[in-house]
Amino acid sequence: MNFSKESNDKKKSAINSKNKKVKKRLSIIIFRIIFVIMIFGAFAAVGGGLGVFLGIVNTAPDIKDIKLSPKEYTSIIYDLNGNEIDRLHGDENRVYAELDQIPKHLQQAFIAIEDERFYSHNGIDLKGILRAVVVNIKERSFSEGASTITQQLIKNRVLTTEKKIERKLQEQYLAIQLEKIYDKDQILEWYLNEIGLGHGLNGVQAAANRYFNKDVSELTLAESAVIAAITQNPSRYSPINHPENNRERQKIVLLKMLEQGYITQSEYDEAINEDVYSKVQETSQQYVEDSKHSYYVDQIIESVINDLQIKKGYTATEATNMLYSGGLSIYTPFNQEMQRIVDKYYAMDEFYPPKSYELKVVYNVSIERPDGTQKHLAGEGIIASEDEIEDFKAQKIEDWGITERDKIIKEQVYTIPQPQSAMVIMDYHNGHVLAIAGGRGEKIGNLMFNRATHAKRQPGSAFKVLAAYAPALDTGKVTPGTVIDDVPLQVKDGSSKKYINNWTGRYEGLSTVREGIYNSMNVLAVKTLIDTGIDTSFDYLQHFGFTTLIDHEERNGRVFTDKNPVLALGGITDGVTPLELTAAYATIANNGVYNEPVFYTKILDHDGNLLIDNTPQQRRVLKETTAFLLTDMMKDVITRGTGTLARFKNINMPIAGKTGTTSDDKDLVFVGYTPYYAAGIWLGHDTPKKMRYDKSYHNLLWSAIMEEIHKELPIKKFEVPSGIVQARICTESGKLATSTCEHDPRGSTAKYEYFEQGTQPKEYCDVHKVEKVCTVSGLLANEYCPEETVKEKVFIVRPVPYVPASWNGPYPADAQYELPVSKEKSSCNVHGPNSSSNTDPNNSDGFTIPEADNNGVITLPGNGGNTGNTGNSGNSGNTGSPTPGTPPDTTTPDSSITDTPSSMDDFYVPLP
Repeated sequence: MNFSKESNDKKKSAINSKNKKVKKRLSIIIFRIIFVIMIFGAFAAVGGGLGVFLGIVNTAPDIKDIKLSPKEYTSIIYDLNGNEIDRLHGDENRVYAELDQIPKHLQQAFIAIEDERFYSHNGIDLKGILRAVVVNIKERSFSEGASTITQQLIKNRVLTTEKKIERKLQEQYLAIQLEKIYDKDQILEWYLNEIGLGHGLNGVQAAANRYFNKDVSELTLAESAVIAAITQNPSRYSPINHPENNRERQKIVLLKMLEQGYITQSEYDEAINEDVYSKVQETSQQYVEDSKHSYYVDQIIESVINDLQIKKGYTATEATNMLYSGGLSIYTPFNQEMQRIVDKYYAMDEFYPPKSYELKVVYNVSIERPDGTQKHLAGEGIIASEDEIEDFKAQKIEDWGITERDKIIKEQVYTIPQPQSAMVIMDYHNGHVLAIAGGRGEKIGNLMFNRATHAKRQPGSAFKVLAAYAPALDTGKVTPGTVIDDVPLQVKDGSSKKYINNWTGRYEGLSTVREGIYNSMNVLAVKTLIDTGIDTSFDYLQHFGFTTLIDHEERNGRVFTDKNPVLALGGITDGVTPLELTAAYATIANNGVYNEPVFYTKILDHDGNLLIDNTPQQRRVLKETTAFLLTDMMKDVITRGTGTLARFKNINMPIAGKTGTTSDDKDLVFVGYTPYYAAGIWLGHDTPKKMRYDKSYHNLLWSAIMEEIHKELPIKKFEVPSGIVQARICTESGKLATSTCEHDPRGSTAKYEYFEQGTQPKEYCDVHKVEKVCTVSGLLANEYCPEETVKEKVFIVRPVPYVPASWNGPYPADAQYELPVSKEKSSCNVHGPNSSSNTDPNNSDGFTIPEADNNGVITLPGNGGNTGNTGNSGNSGNTGSPTPGTPPDTTTPDSSITDTPSSMDDFYVPLP
């Protein structure tokens, strides 16, 4: 063996050489292994990434199932001429506009600022993506999205707005797929109707309306740039709240349009210099002022939601969603000019009783206690004037126990003037409600209490025509010439009895139905109701459209019914609304045909299809002849009766109507009509109370409004239908007049009257009698009276003798003209074998024909000169005499009590 150094060096070299080779080979093997692993890893990564990508894509919605047209649309309400009057919307205020309605410069403004390569990319913009990647790397965020218009549409309609890579990949994938199916113009149209543009606005049409009060087609270039500038950040770039921010963004939009060749330099210069922001502020102020819905629109909302449930089977929620988000077109008979007139006069304080003025105050407060808890308090009260508001607030704060340690975070004060009023104006030919006043003073919110349609108040004497005279005329129980004795009347009121008093405090005696209407006589109305039948009258009232009347109902252990004699006087349990009262009188005006009052005529869905046809329901309630007779009699209410203040001052237009005042003066009503329109008005306090007034202000208000509405209309007369005849009758008997009727001491009682043919009287007057009177004694002449002292005098003879409740009266006004029942006791005591030459013909112990002085006081025979006053509801001048409100003297026959039978119907009246 060679152990030399040289040999050892050679051995070491050999070993090192072998080690190197092994290491080299090992390195190569390791490299190859790593390379292979990297190759497999790369494939795995690509495969995994592809799998993840495919997973993301597979979880994306199917493009075929995506509906990109907007889901929610604003509903629009139109007046009778097709003009827009209001809009209703939910979370999204959108009015759809097709692309050809949107001006080119508005389309181009959005493209220039949002997606300049819109017409060239396939759904995603690669250049934009690379730019966004660079920006996001620099800023280490996802602030730059590079979303195309197509991607934004996908994001807004299909995906969430969160900034995640998965959502972004889905958005890009769907954008590419979408552009394979739809053309660019369709995608742009959807986008321009979907995009959010601040203040709850969606789409360019709603934005044009809100910011410039224009249709989108009318926008200028500068205005278009303002709207396009909002898109990036609707809050920051609001032209209302931040016009300076929007202005900077608008400049960028216009510059990009110039750079991209959409506009010329001159167009750019003109747009830059246009003052658009003053327009925005002006429109915005008007929008705020008009943001509250009117009382009319409130009722439309209520009616549509109700009808969608009844006529279309929607639930309440579905109906509400359809109204606010369904893009409905609601057509109404609303007359804007009439409403302007109503609003003008309702704002004038001179049409309300000044002595009754007061304010109802509503005070709402939200406070934060020292411990951080919040409490919300509300209260209301009545004050005399605005000067007392602060004192009222202070008192409420004290009552609620609010101290200086409590922080008031919000407070609201509303004032509602009192008395209040409501009015309804209808075209009675078709049932269209043209205008309403739901109250007086500022309307403090939407869907508020609407006094025209919601307030159930007592109609008073306005019910006499509807409850008593209309059914009686229609069933042949009375005619306009029928005579009814207006004398004290007592009727059943539950288990007791009550007197029916006239509002004048006196009784007139024999009176026609016509007089009963224009003088609003209570006794005549109640007697007519009883004679017609309460059940019959109640049925007529329901056919007139009243829904608040009670047949029989138990409440808290008490039984209520409106089937009683005072129904004729409007004494009902719950009251009626001005709307239903006006519609009932509109039935008479419309020749006896009832038209259901409507606030809208039809509804179209978003696609223009008819959703609801709201043609009013009709039914005949009265014969045409009955309606005419009522109209003709109610004309006298205006010309010489209780409604003279409702006459027009400068126009000779025929008016028919009826006043209504409750016995306690808490509700004042007038309903009238012309050959054109019917209108009803109510005046009273929201919380009923007696009013202090010196004239019928509600009649003056009605007259002022209706006269202005009619000032340009041709004068027309109420038409006389066939089947109407005239007859000359005596107003004391209701029968054909004779020459004797012409010599009534009060003047001729012969008058021409209208009748339904066949109902005119055939017999002659038997109420007037001619008797001889001695001019010396003033008593009926006897056989001993000298011929020169005897003359003829006309008297009346009651068909049914009236016996007062007491020897002292009360007596009706015509008692002084009545022929004495006992001729023997009332014969002349001056002439004859048993007479005394010293007998004073004016001796009060002798019987004389009752005479009344100018105050209506009657000197009664045989009462020692004491008088009974018929002028105060039966309260006589003699304090010892009973009144109709007290039980009659049991020794005196009483013919004034009328017991109400259990059933007032002895026949069935068929009504269509």
